Amino acid sequence: MLLTDPFAPLFTQMPRAATFLPPADVTVSEGDLVLTLDLPGLTADDVSIELVDGFLTIRGERKRPQPADGTTSVLSERAFGSFTRRIAVPKGVDADAITASIDNGVLSLIVPKPRAAAARTIQIASGAGQTQLEPATA
Repeated sequence: MLLTDPFAPLFTQMPRAATFLPPADVTVSEGDLVLTLDLPGLTADDVSIELVDGFLTIRGERKRPQPADGTTSVLSERAFGSFTRRIAVPKGVDADAITASIDNGVLSLIVPKPRAAAARTIQIASGAGQTQLEPATA
């Protein structure tokens, strides 16, 4: 039997790649939350990060490269497409204190632990029933 594509029989039983969902590691270092995601082929411009309602949301898209003219894909196991990862963070996290960097396709986020709320003494004003908040004195 003469085959038109000698490689086709080798790959007919290979599973198709799923939608791209980058694997993540979450660790705690000195009380800070450290998130690491594998984003091969992506740059900082390909990823967005936001903190809303106690969830850190990481979005991006890994685009399938366009094949060169005259080529036919024989095997494609790498996953492509849009992705969203949502990770809960502790209450009180300061969004402005979160740092992010991407190096060699690895996104690293450091979410500083929330600062303890400052102690306050509540003074009750006489007469009108209004309250005033004043910093506690040590």
